[in-house]
Amino acid sequence: MSDINQILSEKINSTLEYFELFSYPLLAEEIYRFLGYGCSYEDVTNQLSLMVNNEDIFVSDEGFYSRVEKSDWSDERKAGNIRAEDLLNKASRYIKVIRWFPFVRSIAISGSLSKYYADEDADIDYFIIAAPNRLWISRTLLHFYKKLTFLRGNEHYYCMNYFIDESSLEIDQKNIYSAIETVTLIPVYNSNIIIKLKKENRWVLKYLPNEKFENDLRFLVSEKNIPIKRLLENFFNLFNADKLNLFFMNLTDRKWRLKWKKQKYPMDSYDEAFYTSPNISKNHPANFQAHVLKALDEKTTLSTQPTCKV
Repeated sequence: MSDINQILSEKINSTLEYFELFSYPLLAEEIYRFLGYGCSYEDVTNQLSLMVNNEDIFVSDEGFYSRVEKSDWSDERKAGNIRAEDLLNKASRYIKVIRWFPFVRSIAISGSLSKYYADEDADIDYFIIAAPNRLWISRTLLHFYKKLTFLRGNEHYYCMNYFIDESSLEIDQKNIYSAIETVTLIPVYNSNIIIKLKKENRWVLKYLPNEKFENDLRFLVSEKNIPIKRLLENFFNLFNADKLNLFFMNLTDRKWRLKWKKQKYPMDSYDEAFYTSPNISKNHPANFQAHVLKALDEKTTLSTQPTCKV
């Protein structure tokens, strides 16, 4: 085997291994996109054919590649892809609600749904970009609204656990997990800002050198002007909004720390799971990123998916 074939074989195995954590086989174009080695698509398809012929990897009738031959993975992926398409189309009604809130500047779909997969109890996860120094005002109002959605039983359609503002578009944690999560964001409101975010995070090319920064714009909702939103923003700006923003940040941080300390959350990993700053808010109790990176290091399979929590 030539050096280039050896490298490609190792990198393809690594890519399949990552998604194997989720029991998720990949198409050839997905392997190319998430490959940790810069090359042509033809190089990848040729190497895949060679590896399949040597029975180093397996391919299903649908063209899904995996390191283990499991037909149920392909069946579940097909079903999950269909559910995801339905849920992405359904999401527009909820995105139209979120965009009304003061200081919301852009919205993207994140999580498993951004990979076009949804299980039977899937949430809709949102990545929200707020106006500079207004993140915590926007987040507080949105999460107050989310409390009301529990009354209607549709809280899982409002999983708003990651906020940044326009002044902090560079993702702080730079690793393979963050790289994949960043490039797969699906813009659904004000796509220009999401596209700008991806371009400002070109560090992802260290992990995904074949990434083309293409965006699926099928699920965009209207960016039309919302007069009442502008009025509400002007209202908050009358009351020293910079200080109000910090007030809500500190209030939320104190609340979270008390809550999770009482529930005996491992406080040594608290700041990673609940990253809090004036320009960033991550509320990830499951700390899924840490579990993925640990499982990848230990080559184990993840048994659960993260769930939406306030």
